[in-house]
Amino acid sequence: MLHIYRKSVSAAVFAAILGSVSLSGSAGMAQSETAEAESQVIWPELDALLESGSIAQAYAAMDYAPFFLAGDAGPARALLGGISQYESHGLPGRSDLVERLSAHIEGALDGAATAEGELAFADAYLEFANAKIAGILTPSRLSENIHVFPNRPEAGELLSGLMSSADPVSHIMGLAPDRDDYRAMQTVLTEMQELVAAGGWAEPGIASGSSIELGDSDARVPQIRARLISMGDLEPPIVAQQAASNALDEPLPGDDLVMDEVLEAALKAFQRRHGLNDDGVIGPRTLAALNTTAEERLRQILVNLERSRWTDWSTEERHIYVNLADFRMWVREGDTEIFTTRVVVGQNRHQTVEFSDVMNHMVINPTWTVPRSIATEEILPRLKANPNYLNENNMILIDDGTGVFTPSDTSQINWDLFSANFFPWWIRQGPGPNNALGHVKFMFPNQFAIYLHDTPSRSLFARDARAFSHGCVRVADPQGLARVLLAPQTEDPDAFFAARRATGRETRVNLEQNVPVHLDYRTVWVDEAGQVQYRDDVYGRDRLVFNALQAEGVTLGLQS
Repeated sequence: MLHIYRKSVSAAVFAAILGSVSLSGSAGMAQSETAEAESQVIWPELDALLESGSIAQAYAAMDYAPFFLAGDAGPARALLGGISQYESHGLPGRSDLVERLSAHIEGALDGAATAEGELAFADAYLEFANAKIAGILTPSRLSENIHVFPNRPEAGELLSGLMSSADPVSHIMGLAPDRDDYRAMQTVLTEMQELVAAGGWAEPGIASGSSIELGDSDARVPQIRARLISMGDLEPPIVAQQAASNALDEPLPGDDLVMDEVLEAALKAFQRRHGLNDDGVIGPRTLAALNTTAEERLRQILVNLERSRWTDWSTEERHIYVNLADFRMWVREGDTEIFTTRVVVGQNRHQTVEFSDVMNHMVINPTWTVPRSIATEEILPRLKANPNYLNENNMILIDDGTGVFTPSDTSQINWDLFSANFFPWWIRQGPGPNNALGHVKFMFPNQFAIYLHDTPSRSLFARDARAFSHGCVRVADPQGLARVLLAPQTEDPDAFFAARRATGRETRVNLEQNVPVHLDYRTVWVDEAGQVQYRDDVYGRDRLVFNALQAEGVTLGLQS
């Protein structure tokens, strides 16, 4: 929070200044036309108080006249209203600040405005604007795997933008990510707060047991049915039965303990909303999602509202968006989805980092230089068990500069002599069908050595939880992604790709149109159909963010 040193000013002097200031006009500032009038609006004490810096420059542009408390104190009242609604954005309530600022407004309206009051509002506005625009946390301090840097405007820029606005009140009230998805999340927050205050969803704590599928009879089915009804995924039985009865002219037969087709359809809808394979089977992952409490979901909503403020990217241009928690990627242009596919991300001990960069090329038939940790922790033990492992997997040794002799036949090496502390080579795998990067990798050079790539291991894409890599992002449909990226620069991207792949040689292809890439971590959002989507906190980052929000004063916002 930015604090400005305050110095008391004669109320009479300030009132005289206040009376000569108007917020009318396109700049919303006091302007003077003569030297005599100018001398009436300059506030010498404020001039001395703010000798230098961007805040001083903002006030200098309006001759150090009051802004927030001028006239009817419209900007001050708008700011007070915005601060009083902090909790609707998942921000910490500031009743103490509201009380202090209210007293300054009352004084100004009674003709007793003070310098303390004006600068208290300047201070509060900077805190307010930063919180609404970029959130209240510094995400990169939470984890080395959150390399996200919200765009925080400079203090003088914030104040100057407000003071030069034609409509300062609307400017203040409009401070927040101007996106439909953010506003939808605010609505979800309010609804979930009301639900939690009312006791949450019905039938908590459904017992574990064997899987349940269509036609099975199980004592837990009534609980599951009630849970889905309370979550909105299943119509109440009276409504559903009446609709069916009207259509068939007779009531539906049924057994409360049996998983019927109606319940199965509702369960599939629930599974889709939670990123689960929609097989209609109640297994361990589906049961865990069903048993997640409304209060836990409320915490996730608060966390993801904060994330929305961190990542207010421009989405007008073509870009790649990867949601690590959803195990899925998209290519979008504006609001139009051009391409989407499943992905595999880093396992928990090799988490994929959240960051943004720019993709500028792809490599067809890539070689793979094995990371040192994989070479020593995974491949070296295999070499000790099978000295011919490198030959069998199209791998070679490359001297790392130590000058250790490297025989042409690596199976003749006594691998028991080497360890993680003494391994004087790099391992490189040549192009081919069994290359760990598959037939293509998509490069956005970055400090984490993370990229998107093909893989010969296809079975993992069928799973609903897909955190299995060493940190890079494996793409289920790499040729589809290549097609989209190459389309702006070649008439037949499939033929272009196939011709280079057929050579078997490593080939770099520069992109004529660079593409921003955003690796994000979003566990709650509202989709295009208005459905609230929830995902597991696969890396535990929701917990980190929520704990930090709590430390800043964020609460669940429940009405007592």
